Amino acid sequence: MAVPTVASLCRTLGTDLAPAPGFDAPAREVTAVHVSELADPTPYLTGGELLLTTGLALPRSRLAVERYVGRLVEADVSALAFGLGPVHAEVPATLSAACATLGLPLLVVPAPTPFQVITRSYWTAVSRSAEQQLKDVLVAQRSLVEAASSADPVPAVLRTLSRSLDAWAARLGPRGEVEVVVPAGARDRAEQVRADVARLQGAGVHSSASFATGTDAVVVYPLAVEENVAGFLAVGTATALDGDRRRAVLTASALLSLDAMRATESAASALELQRCVGLLATTGYVDAARSLAASVGTPLPPARVRVLALTGREIGPLVAAAQRWCGEAVAVRTDRRSGWLLVPAEHPPTATLARALRRQDDQATAVLSETVPVERADAVRGLAVAAAAGAAPGHLDLTGPAAPGDDAFAGLGDALDDLDADLTATLAGYLRRHGHVEAAARDLDLHRNTVRQRVARIAAALDADLDDPDVTARLWLLLRRRGAA
Repeated sequence: MAVPTVASLCRTLGTDLAPAPGFDAPAREVTAVHVSELADPTPYLTGGELLLTTGLALPRSRLAVERYVGRLVEADVSALAFGLGPVHAEVPATLSAACATLGLPLLVVPAPTPFQVITRSYWTAVSRSAEQQLKDVLVAQRSLVEAASSADPVPAVLRTLSRSLDAWAARLGPRGEVEVVVPAGARDRAEQVRADVARLQGAGVHSSASFATGTDAVVVYPLAVEENVAGFLAVGTATALDGDRRRAVLTASALLSLDAMRATESAASALELQRCVGLLATTGYVDAARSLAASVGTPLPPARVRVLALTGREIGPLVAAAQRWCGEAVAVRTDRRSGWLLVPAEHPPTATLARALRRQDDQATAVLSETVPVERADAVRGLAVAAAAGAAPGHLDLTGPAAPGDDAFAGLGDALDDLDADLTATLAGYLRRHGHVEAAARDLDLHRNTVRQRVARIAAALDADLDDPDVTARLWLLLRRRGAA
């Protein structure tokens, strides 16, 4: 609020309040108007007052007048206004000299101006200032709400806050990383806040901070989503914020928290839909999974996939990092610390994924399976999830199992993928019994002739000699890696 000053009151009142000869009206704020005829009014003063007096108890001696003025200076009054008429026809020379010597602004209230005119003018100015302040606050709050309702709320709110406070404003991530800053040229100043934000990370959603960095006075507020911190709002100004400006920052932080909550809920809803798609695909309902994905706008499970299993302190940021690495991945969150994704066989380099995961959580584990048809993903999913859960903290196995054998067997895995479930189970049972048909038939609860017929069909489909130990060894390894043996 703009408090009236000695100079502004003199301009408003004109001849009813003017500087005494040889004095100027300073641009000093006036906290109140006080009338006193006491020889020592200082016990009733708190500082900043415009003191009005007719000089009724003004001492006669120069020394006593200097003591009187000295007490007023020590009480930090903004100015002394001397009313002419009732007691003195003009300002006493001793008073004028003492005020000039001790630096106390001296004003004159001519007769017959009542002191009530000065008092009323002061409080009218205070009332107008408070009214204007309220209007400014309402305009700022309305502008922030309108910005939060725009298509791109985060930069809009930051721009509005920056303009209204003459400040830079930044939206920081949960770890203090600068995500958006307004104006863009203030990014370096916003980056200086990261170390201070780190101290707030463990303090919870109800903690804020104020500190100085370089030439800025900075305030930081957490953006809360339930009991979690989704990020921070940082605002830097040339001077410390007063109550009204700080309330504007609080409003902005609340609006940005609501936006973060909407984004979190939207992301959670999208992840739940992806979870349904992923589970349908890996339990054999591939057509249903693709139909659901197409209707809700999630990635479609491709024909050939790899399974990426993840564990960490929080699975959400790890899944987000993996989906930034490969936008076509379908994510399934298992619990708070683990999950897995169906990744297209043609995916970006895994070195990029490794860096992204380590930035999010240096204790995260990840295992990437071999490539299989999406219908067979459930088997490799179990292996990858178990491997990730049992891996040492920080272990990332993103190369996938090495292809067994040499070039002579390069197409064996693809041919194996084309077998249906019955033939695959028969092959696994046959190899487990080292080619003994009778033993395999007992295990599979099939007639031995059925087993022989299926083995012949398998050999033809694979174009392989199932009596060749090199071939059967490689087939067994492939079946194990697919979780089928």
